[in-house]
Amino acid sequence: MKLKILLMTGILTSSALLANEFIDYKTLTSKMVAENKKAGNYATTKEVKEAIASKEWIVADVRTKEEWSAGRIKGAVRIGRQAPEKAIANYALDDEDNFVKQNLIVICNTARRASIEAETFRQMGFKKVKVYEFYKWIDSCNPITTNYSSKSDKTGTKNKFGQVKAAHCYK
Repeated sequence: MKLKILLMTGILTSSALLANEFIDYKTLTSKMVAENKKAGNYATTKEVKEAIASKEWIVADVRTKEEWSAGRIKGAVRIGRQAPEKAIANYALDDEDNFVKQNLIVICNTARRASIEAETFRQMGFKKVKVYEFYKWIDSCNPITTNYSSKSDKTGTKNKFGQVKAAHCYK
């Protein structure tokens, strides 16, 4: 009986010690975003535009399908978060698994998820990996592509199909 109590006490004590080391998502990702900024791995809007036009960069969006459908940067590719290391291979590797594009800008709404995925991509061997927040793109009055159709919504702005800007950009 004493052995059982001693064993249970040991388990509870070690569990409590491990729980003290837990870092919540917001704290962790805030720290990662700050580290990316400090290390120069936080892309500017200009760098994203240049990367989209470049044959040496991939702009990879790790947001959900629903977020992607609501609005995306034209020229970016969606790789999601379920298996990004597999999805990125379709864009970065040739048939012999050699890099054809070694530079990557990872985007999500606030750069938090992008910061997590960027670590994975760095470990995979990408030469340059930067993060960027989609909201910054929108707030800078850059157009986004959506699944919007003027056929299904007659009250739309009559812009080119799927290309819209934030409302404050039209004032």
